[in-house]
Amino acid sequence: MGPPTGGPPSGPSGGPPPRVPFWRQPKKLLIIALAALLFAAGAGSVLGYLLTFDIPEVKHLQDWKPPVVTTIYSADGQVLYQFGAEKRIVVGLDQIPKEFLEALVATEDSHFYEHFGVDPWGIARAIITDIIRFKKAQGGSTITQQLARSLFLKPEKTVRRKLQEMVLAVQIEKAFTKQEILGFYCNQVYMGHGRYGIEAAAEYYFGRPAKEMALPESALLAGLVQRPEAYSPFRAPDKARSRRDHVLNRMVEENKISRDVADPAIASPVIVAKLPEEDNIAPYFVEEVRRYLDSKYGEVTLYEEGLEVHTTLDASMQKAANQAVFEGLRTLDKRQGFRPIKENVLKDGGDLATFTHVTWTKPPSAGRLRWGVVTEVTRKTATVKLGEYTARFGPEGIDWTQKSIPNQVLKVGDVSPFLVVSIDEPKKELKVKLDQEPLVEGALLAIDPATGEIKALVGGYDFNRSEFDRSMQSYRQAGSAFKPFVYTTALDSGNTLADTIFDEPTVFVDPATGDEYQPSNYYRKYYGVTTLREAMEESRNIVAVKLLNQVGYSRTIDTARKMGISSPLRPYPSMALGTMEVSLIDLTTAYSIFPNQGVRVEPHFIRYVADRDGTMREEAKPKVIEVLRADIAYLMTYLLEGVTESGTGALAARELNRPVAGKTGTTDDLADAWFVGFSPSLVAGVWVGFDQKKSLGEGETGARAALPIWIGFMKGALKGKPEESFPRPANVVYVPIDRRTGLRATVESSCPVTFHEAFLEGTEPAKACSATEHFRISLPYYLQRFEATSDLELTLDAEALVRLVSEGQGDVELQPGGRELLVHHDGQDLLVKLDIDRADRRQAEDSLEGGDGPAVDPKPSPTPEGTAPTHFGVDGRPAKVIPIHYD
Repeated sequence: MGPPTGGPPSGPSGGPPPRVPFWRQPKKLLIIALAALLFAAGAGSVLGYLLTFDIPEVKHLQDWKPPVVTTIYSADGQVLYQFGAEKRIVVGLDQIPKEFLEALVATEDSHFYEHFGVDPWGIARAIITDIIRFKKAQGGSTITQQLARSLFLKPEKTVRRKLQEMVLAVQIEKAFTKQEILGFYCNQVYMGHGRYGIEAAAEYYFGRPAKEMALPESALLAGLVQRPEAYSPFRAPDKARSRRDHVLNRMVEENKISRDVADPAIASPVIVAKLPEEDNIAPYFVEEVRRYLDSKYGEVTLYEEGLEVHTTLDASMQKAANQAVFEGLRTLDKRQGFRPIKENVLKDGGDLATFTHVTWTKPPSAGRLRWGVVTEVTRKTATVKLGEYTARFGPEGIDWTQKSIPNQVLKVGDVSPFLVVSIDEPKKELKVKLDQEPLVEGALLAIDPATGEIKALVGGYDFNRSEFDRSMQSYRQAGSAFKPFVYTTALDSGNTLADTIFDEPTVFVDPATGDEYQPSNYYRKYYGVTTLREAMEESRNIVAVKLLNQVGYSRTIDTARKMGISSPLRPYPSMALGTMEVSLIDLTTAYSIFPNQGVRVEPHFIRYVADRDGTMREEAKPKVIEVLRADIAYLMTYLLEGVTESGTGALAARELNRPVAGKTGTTDDLADAWFVGFSPSLVAGVWVGFDQKKSLGEGETGARAALPIWIGFMKGALKGKPEESFPRPANVVYVPIDRRTGLRATVESSCPVTFHEAFLEGTEPAKACSATEHFRISLPYYLQRFEATSDLELTLDAEALVRLVSEGQGDVELQPGGRELLVHHDGQDLLVKLDIDRADRRQAEDSLEGGDGPAVDPKPSPTPEGTAPTHFGVDGRPAKVIPIHYD
């Protein structure tokens, strides 16, 4: 029987047929291939997602705006300061030298123009080098990868970050041209010392724009990219040169330049700009600008969007202000005495050999302070270490301490500031004097009166010690510096500078409450007949308060408000003496009206602000207000000129030798010292005091503590500038008057001191001076009220004579015969003849001697405008009582 049909063929031994391998089975092979493909796609998708889920899209580079510093410029275009973590100036590729681009490519990425963002050969070369050196030495990153890393990735060193870097580099290459990538890179790359991008680096290292760099400079900056701080020409000039030469040789190897071009560049020395002075010359001014910008534009705009802020500050004036405050406060502090040095290295457990001070990183500067440590001291000399410099001095170095033996003042290990007098750089030796940081504070503010621009601002002795701006934020009593508001009101009310007010013991009484106020003059004397000019020049307090009471409190406050005083003012007699608190900027602004012919221009410190694209964000348009008539402003200017010529500020005119005007200010307790003054084109105010109100010390008035600072500043600020005159309005005339009496001086009057006073036309004095007036004005104040005859005799009756002799402290004696008075005044004895009839003479003699004649009551009952027997002056004579005339 044959085999069955239709069944499977049988093997040789009758078993199952052999299996066919899967690779010979097309269907299975296709299924496996599809599965593997799907798995790879899925894995790739997952890997791609893991690599890219947290990185940005490179298309945003199209709108790339890197953080750019906000730059503050002075009025003449100097950079004052920059705000921002990354100091960068963005420029177009056309502003970058071709040599720099070629040097960069030759050194950092020689296949830049061939690869697609990632350089496989570069990676392989880096791996081989790493293996040979057994450490991670080569990065293998292309310029595009470096750009991707700095723009989009964190600085961590992981495989994932490296893969992300490659992905981004490829995407960047797809989206942008090579030239665009180079442009991004050159503005983004870090170049050391806080500078980002080629432009900021060129400005910093060479002091000029990138487009002006020569080949050696381009090669130097290209070499910085790898290790900016290590190759800094400031910190490591030898390494910087070696790296530059390497870049030049790479350019030859890559056929970017010829050997003939490279060799001269290699032979050239590394020349960089002088290390920029990092100190901020106007820290208080810059901080005012920063606060304003922050409040108006916000932090992001301020610190990242690259505002260009052009300010009003004059750099040379600011330096003069810094120096004036620096010297003035230290001089005042030394008058208050030497304070024993508290810091000592040895006492604190330190070692002289290893001691360093933070200030020693900067070179010394003549005329500035430098901290030092005493390493040796004897009775004759002291040796001081000041960083890499040393100094030796004898008694001359401590003369201001009132000591002459160094070891009575200094101990080994003492740490103190020293004033650098001169520098011997080759020997690393300094000539110094012991100094000390002042405890007292001060402020200075200078304004151009015609424009309102703030030209200089110092808010304190040291910004690092205290950021509180005493020129803008502090409110202190102005003392006599407030008096010009009273006198301005008086002149505007029709008074003249020749008008007189009687200076005598005076009590002002509030009719509603009965409160009393009795002012006194600084030297605690009384002067009788006093012109408004003399009262201002000599800063007579009683006259100022009387004048305020006459012209009105409301009117004076209104004048002060219109002139710029914004702080609270209370209508009270002491307001005339500046007991109300004001700010230095308000007071200085108010004084600026006088030289500006009555016009107040709102003070400001910014001219304009532009964004990084040059679009104007704001421009100064200060308010301009006519506050005073030009003629009144000139009269006040002419009056305040007298203060600087013959009054409390007389030192100013002599020192400056040009027309200036101003007023001192001192508070009763000597806690505040002021001087505010001006030339025709510059007004400046100075305040000196302690933050916690206390006396500056005996005799520390505005003239002694503040005026020298003002003079020092004005000398520097006006140096080299032509002399100017204050413009006189056409309706102001000059008339010769007697300076003491205020009466018209004539040939017949033979006035001892004449003066050409300024008057509004039609207000000149008509009465002429005379010998009789000269005689009367020469007497003590309490005799000046009486009439005098042409024979130079005082006309008195019995009652007046008795009062004169009985009042006071024995300074007036009636001589035998009753026809003369012996007056003891200012250390001298004066015989004053009397014009008195016989009956009055006898009656007065009887009353004074206790005789049998009719008695004379020397103290009549008081009246509102009469003598007050319960109030007396410092000389024991009765004070005059005047009610306060509130308006």
